[in-house]
Amino acid sequence: MSRPQIRTLFASGILSACISAHVNAMNYGIYDTRGLAMGGTAVAAGNWHSAQYYNAALLAFHDEHEEDSRDGRVALPNIVAQTDNAVEDIVNAADDELDQQLTNDINAFNGDPSAENAGAVAETSRQLESLLGDLVNENLSTEAFAGFSITEPSMLEGGAFYFGVRALTFGDSNVPQADIDLLESYVSALETVAGGGDLSAIPPELLDVDGNLIDPTLQLNSSADLSALTISEWAVAMAKQIDFFGQELAFGLTPKVMRVDVFRETTEFQGEDINFEDSQKTYINLNADVGLAFQLFDNYRIGLAVKDVVPEKFTTANGLELQLKPRPRMGLAYVNEWLTVGMDVDLAENEPIANEGPTQDASFGLEVSPFRSLNLRLGYRQDMTGVREDVLAGGVAYQFKRIYFELSYARSDLSTGAGLQFGWTF
Repeated sequence: MSRPQIRTLFASGILSACISAHVNAMNYGIYDTRGLAMGGTAVAAGNWHSAQYYNAALLAFHDEHEEDSRDGRVALPNIVAQTDNAVEDIVNAADDELDQQLTNDINAFNGDPSAENAGAVAETSRQLESLLGDLVNENLSTEAFAGFSITEPSMLEGGAFYFGVRALTFGDSNVPQADIDLLESYVSALETVAGGGDLSAIPPELLDVDGNLIDPTLQLNSSADLSALTISEWAVAMAKQIDFFGQELAFGLTPKVMRVDVFRETTEFQGEDINFEDSQKTYINLNADVGLAFQLFDNYRIGLAVKDVVPEKFTTANGLELQLKPRPRMGLAYVNEWLTVGMDVDLAENEPIANEGPTQDASFGLEVSPFRSLNLRLGYRQDMTGVREDVLAGGVAYQFKRIYFELSYARSDLSTGAGLQFGWTF
């Protein structure tokens, strides 16, 4: 594209899962529908089917052999996505092609400077001004995970395999006040003409030497620095339980092969179409998650887990350095056959992987199982740094014979999340 377009500046980043701002540090992560529905509470309150993502030690809290229990599970697909509500507005604006529409309205007015055409220019300018105004201080983030897993708990031990891709997005946008002021001057002048005013109401700086209205999209200087980190993991989780003074102590380890793809692009309002492949760099490395879980008096649990124990640094082709650091989390829970109540807390701030802000989550989760085949879930998540809005969540899981499905939904004042999982037991 040789001319400025809203979709170039913003939508390309969204469609590539690459728009965010200063709030999306690498958090502990939510990887399944149960975790999303319970606010991310899973280090102690997790079950056998999700332990591989949060705390592998929980796989060992099982008292039957696998051939007797049939508690093994295959999850395919497993999809969780979370995004800011403002993203939908940007996508809609990109679909409307406001910049192209404004250019067309300008051309129509220059051909016929009627009140009707003046009104069209004013209205489109106002819509474009409103969009840019909303983005000046708007923090946008997008996070998604998709994959599949196989879990097999057994007598005092357990194992699991999963493959998944996590996409994290972040960046900086720059919308100068001058761009908003320029569009406001078009709105003011053309509304006057549309209301019956004389063409002399149009300021001379908005006209070219021939007296034609200048296309403002050619003068806008808004830009965005778009970056993304996608992590593909092939992981095997294993756990073992031992007796500790009459109580149950379990250890978990999840070694994994990671493919990390990093991207960075800067686009201007008058720039060409974005090509993230030009900045892509790929890294292959080994890492691991570790976990510990202590079960007291059959129902009380304490969990401690660390994601990505080996710190890593990655650099895009055009110089942005991204960091992946260990992320410790602690959980407490009460668990019985029909009720699970838990709380998780990040033990330290999750430091930025680029130049966004830190986060530190605390979450509370509740699961009620009125029937063996039905689970109802609620959750709450709070960022203790105060950067992100509090999140409320809920979900349901249902199993019919050996087939099961799970749905979850989460929402804050500024964001929305949803999850879907389908699979079967064996």
